[in-house]
Amino acid sequence: MAQAELQSSPFETRAQSPLAQANYRLWIEHARAENRRELDRLIATLHDNCEYEVIPLGRRWRGKDEVREFYRGLWRGIPNVKLTLVNRVDADDCVVEESEIFGRMEGPLFDLPPTGRDLRYRVVIFFPVRDRLFAGERVYFDLAEFARQVPSARSLMQATPG
Repeated sequence: MAQAELQSSPFETRAQSPLAQANYRLWIEHARAENRRELDRLIATLHDNCEYEVIPLGRRWRGKDEVREFYRGLWRGIPNVKLTLVNRVDADDCVVEESEIFGRMEGPLFDLPPTGRDLRYRVVIFFPVRDRLFAGERVYFDLAEFARQVPSARSLMQATPG
């Protein structure tokens, strides 16, 4: 039995089903719009009832208007923010991305005061799909690593049980 070839680039897809391939194309459109700061184009990839969650910070944005504020806040907080894609999985009902975020925190970010320092941390983002659009994003990252770089986030760690 021949061994399956490893994916040569995280920007390619190994999706077999038409739904997963369509989700991959939607992700490409979403990522391009985000990288180019084309907010209306990015919002067009989202379901009307979308919901964004930054799980470690306990923050949530519902609907396209609030998600616009999410992106405006991200781009104000880290004006030069970049995501380097590490891996991605395309499925019939979702896309899952692993990326490294980096940039200088020059403004407030999700109600945390600016540090003026460079940030670099890994995230996993879950994009559920509904009606051929993203129903939102759930963002996961290591809160301890983030708090090491953004000391004001330490209070969130103390508020988390366990």
